Amino acid sequence: MSTEYADMPRGVVDVLRLLGIRELFPVQEKAIKAGLLDGTSVVVSSPTGSGKSLVALMAAANTLSRLPGCRVVYAAPLRSLVYERASEWRRVLGSLGYRVAVSTGDYDRVEPWLGEADAVMVTYEKLDSLIRHGAPWLRRVCLLVVDEIHYVGDAKRGPVLETVIARMMRLNKEMQVVALSATIVNAEEIAEWLGARLVRSEWRPVPLREGVLHGATIYWGDGEEQRVEKLSRNPSIDAALDAVSRGGQAIVFTQSRRKTLELAEKLLAYLRRDSRAKRLMVPGNVEEYVEELRSRSEHLELNTKLAELLQNGLGIHHAGLASYQRDVVERAFRSRVIKVIFATPTLAAGVNLPARRVVVDSLYRYGGGGSKPITVMEYKQLAGRAGRPGLDEHGEAVIVARSSEQAWSFLFKYVRGTPEPIESKLASEASLRSQLLAVIAGLGEASEEEIIGVFEETLYAKQFGNPRHAVERVLLQLEDYGFVEEPSTSIYRATRIGRRVTELYIDPLTAYRMIRGLRRITSPETMLPELLTLILWSPDAVHLRPPRSLHLELEAEAEDILNMLGFEYPQDYTEMDVAIAAKALYTAQALIDWVNEVPEDTILAKYGVDPGDLRAVVETSAWLAYSASQLALLDNNPSASFLQDLSEMIKHGVKRELLELVKLPGIGRVRARLLYEHGYTSPEQLAGLTPEQLAAMLKGLGEKRAREVIEKARAEPRKPRRRGDIFSYLGGSG
Repeated sequence: MSTEYADMPRGVVDVLRLLGIRELFPVQEKAIKAGLLDGTSVVVSSPTGSGKSLVALMAAANTLSRLPGCRVVYAAPLRSLVYERASEWRRVLGSLGYRVAVSTGDYDRVEPWLGEADAVMVTYEKLDSLIRHGAPWLRRVCLLVVDEIHYVGDAKRGPVLETVIARMMRLNKEMQVVALSATIVNAEEIAEWLGARLVRSEWRPVPLREGVLHGATIYWGDGEEQRVEKLSRNPSIDAALDAVSRGGQAIVFTQSRRKTLELAEKLLAYLRRDSRAKRLMVPGNVEEYVEELRSRSEHLELNTKLAELLQNGLGIHHAGLASYQRDVVERAFRSRVIKVIFATPTLAAGVNLPARRVVVDSLYRYGGGGSKPITVMEYKQLAGRAGRPGLDEHGEAVIVARSSEQAWSFLFKYVRGTPEPIESKLASEASLRSQLLAVIAGLGEASEEEIIGVFEETLYAKQFGNPRHAVERVLLQLEDYGFVEEPSTSIYRATRIGRRVTELYIDPLTAYRMIRGLRRITSPETMLPELLTLILWSPDAVHLRPPRSLHLELEAEAEDILNMLGFEYPQDYTEMDVAIAAKALYTAQALIDWVNEVPEDTILAKYGVDPGDLRAVVETSAWLAYSASQLALLDNNPSASFLQDLSEMIKHGVKRELLELVKLPGIGRVRARLLYEHGYTSPEQLAGLTPEQLAAMLKGLGEKRAREVIEKARAEPRKPRRRGDIFSYLGGSG
């Protein structure tokens, strides 16, 4: 379809002209013919790179130009995906005079400024939080774009997404829904649930070949065979080098972080032995990326290793890396500076990073007590990363088989196989109790029939029937917790504390345990291990994994803590809960080191974790500590003030005395301690310095950032100095 003569709304034409698009891809044509620009809801199922993102952008521009006063919401599962898409929307819609806002964190803020934007881009969880807080502008949403709709079948994010969609459709009866995914087998069922038309296309701008490598031969799904030169004695590495030798780039997906580094180092060792291969892997202008890593004062050992890999045309990518490290690797790969990345599957779920060839080193993943094969859908997501538009005539996805039996099994199950259908995961008790409380709090006061009516609009109800019995069971549990009350027969409403629990975006079980346990914490300052164990004894927490040698010791100590906090076995906890409490205690020990300002690299080495792991623990634990402070306030618990400060201490990794300093721009835990040691204990004391003086004191800060710090310090209102509060576990004075 030519965009020059097509009868399209002005806003859509403006978008296409801004992007320089003259011809639409097949899936875009099909979406328009299905009624995309008439306000019809659509489910778009087409391969990665086929143009689904433009379908969403056209729908947004059409809504905003055709329906003044309406709002557009875009929701995706991952922050990285939201920010990647927001960059494009801001560039395009911003040029047309529309305001685009992004919000992905802080689940206890309504953020009224979001209501001033024309398009709001969020994660699923943030949208859920906004609904729970009753953000008034949500009633003006005329278009909801749901990216990666197949996540509705994900055990963790699926129940959130499913309920969010159901509540948004109930809130805005005429709202258009545009749902996107690369892999939906039962797309008709999803479309029927959403009251949408199905738009399906198998077309890709870069055709995809899939095959299995066994020995030195790739057996392609179309029946052809291709020889791969055996170079390194590792088939995954050989498959990657084969792609590079043909002018391409490769991503090798492995089953673990350890394996990413292991394979990268094997290839590095091979390059040192083979000059021909080394010349093949010579990177482009890599120095700016290397310098970016070396300029950091933390993660020195890991950054040194990453820099060495980059200088040899290699990279690794997994969730354990710090966000800036992943960003460096992604940018270097996009600019074709590096040739091969060894990655875990998290790369396929995040940003768009295509390669000529995707090599799947293993189809097995660790989890749930053992190693299990991945689903066909998961494999197809990995394979979808193959093929760089404008650079490759076709993309290649190659599975490595270690035996002839595996080769034929992989060929028929994965290469020629069909992804599994999406199934609702809303039935799990943990998911249902959180979403049920949110629904009741949102309705205000509702009958059992009204409550069940919301869940009748979910995918779960469509696939498995009326959820009445599950809802009734969880209702009784929420009443026992004191979060829901029944003022009259079959009429329910959330209690004051129940409403706060749903606003805080924590599991009701987490909240119930916190409230009970905090009543037994008589001195939070001196009972920090017990307090943090309680906060982290939660399905919401992120835990560090203790070494096996400590399991029995930690479990015994954790059980003593649970008993001290007033929980009794087996009424209040199971043996599984003791194991979780043991992980919570171990994680609490790491957090105590963190707030005591132990250097980050020391903590990483001591607990055997990666930077990304520590960051995940810190972010989640800070939120849980804040949530505990809010529940303590409602329960008139004197620990509330300490818990609020503890949340900030965890967030910044400092003792209480540095809390005001670390809130200044560019002043992290290390610089804040340096200022304190120079006698600057509060922001107002910095107000008299010149930018030159501050920059000289804090090497690497720079005069521009120093000026920002001083301006912020001068704008800070004077606060009374705190006295006392000596913490035996924090080693500092307030």
